[in-house]
Amino acid sequence: MQALNLNETQKKLLQWLVEKVRAKKLNEEIWFTWSFSGTIIVGYQGKVPEVNRITLHALKNSGCLLCERRRKDEYKCALTRKAYEAVDSNFDAPNLSAIPPELKHLDSELLERCHFSLSAGGDDPKAWDKAVRTATVVLEERLIKLGKTDSINPDATGESIVNIIFAGNNPVLDGKLDDSKLKAYRNLYAGMMGVFRNPYAHRFIDPSPEVGGAIIAFIDVLLKQLNDIDWD
Repeated sequence: MQALNLNETQKKLLQWLVEKVRAKKLNEEIWFTWSFSGTIIVGYQGKVPEVNRITLHALKNSGCLLCERRRKDEYKCALTRKAYEAVDSNFDAPNLSAIPPELKHLDSELLERCHFSLSAGGDDPKAWDKAVRTATVVLEERLIKLGKTDSINPDATGESIVNIIFAGNNPVLDGKLDDSKLKAYRNLYAGMMGVFRNPYAHRFIDPSPEVGGAIIAFIDVLLKQLNDIDWD
């Protein structure tokens, strides 16, 4: 199912409603009302979480609730099939079961971009080929974003981006890093581009899971190294 645009408060309320209806502690027809003491669900004897009207409207607009406003402070609602599907799928959260444990703590964007390939088959070299290729793009895009290289040379790719940031007469990080670090960073990231980014961008490599996982873990380190640099 398509991912829902719900915040954590809205997800938690929907999970609570589905759980209570399934346990027969709530009727399928759910009546919300409000008093000075907070939210009331008519006929429910337990503790009711605080619910505001905006949350109900968000769940309705997402297709998870059918709601009818009875009076100013009373809403009659019912869960839809989409609500149960959303909760059962954990709101379409990534399936990480096929991903090695050591790769589950990657940079958030790296994991988001690669998890589809990896969860498709943890032992499939073709899946790892696609995942590594995607990981190199994540690194390249991060360098472009942090170094704002598009404003200098929008056509730059790979090692050219690295050189704009770390090398030449007026690198982006001139004054932020001393000359020895600029050279070291330049060699490190240019090496990644030459050894991994370029081959994976132009042909199928199909690495083993061990090799593919090691490359992605290395790219994760490179991404996190960028977080330690003062880019402002």
